Amino acid sequence: MIAPYYSDEQVTIYHGDCREILPTLGTFDVAITDPPYGIDLVTKTSDYRHSRYFDNGQSLKASTLYSDQPDAVRHLLSEVIPTVLAKSDRAVIFPGPTMLWHYPHPRAIGCVYSSSGPGRCAWGFQCMHPILYYGRDPYLVDGNGGRPNSFSDIQPNREPIDHPCPKPLHWMHWAVARATRPGELVIDPFAGSGTTLRAAKNQGRRAIGIEIEERYCEIAAERMGQEVLALDAAGKRGDQ
Repeated sequence: MIAPYYSDEQVTIYHGDCREILPTLGTFDVAITDPPYGIDLVTKTSDYRHSRYFDNGQSLKASTLYSDQPDAVRHLLSEVIPTVLAKSDRAVIFPGPTMLWHYPHPRAIGCVYSSSGPGRCAWGFQCMHPILYYGRDPYLVDGNGGRPNSFSDIQPNREPIDHPCPKPLHWMHWAVARATRPGELVIDPFAGSGTTLRAAKNQGRRAIGIEIEERYCEIAAERMGQEVLALDAAGKRGDQ
């Protein structure tokens, strides 16, 4: 077993390639993850961010470490996603529209609808962020009725995270609340800056994250060290 990069009573972070680490771990209740999108989002440089999709003029060093070449991402997904699904009871995956057809057939497809069109695509502004669902819906299994598998949000990410594409924390709060039961174990094999792990910890879930870039592990560990946030019913902080 590889030694954790970070560990507390709820969250464990491993630094390394998820293809090597996942086989050493046991099973999980839920996989909640946001893999690379395969859109060449960032060109790797030594000291600045450069993106075909955005350029905010900031020098965010960790963001230049992100690997997002389409062929490499397709190969990565073909190795990792089947393993994750085999070791998890259910999964919620944010695949990005470009890589959507390279995932195993889901049981359901939801989305985050953003009318402000925060991303560009070949046909203008991309207003829908797909969500893939695998396994059985815990609300239905437990006899608690149906729940929406989608939501809308026009607010961009408010957190100044040094990552080229961090998910808004309240998105992952929603995903954790939608897919998990109290006490369950969440796995995120593409942990990045730790947004899924932070959302799980805020809601009292246990979580394991794997991240190949050490700088992102450092950022995620720093976020895990923050005190647990008080959330409202929508999974947002009281000051939002």
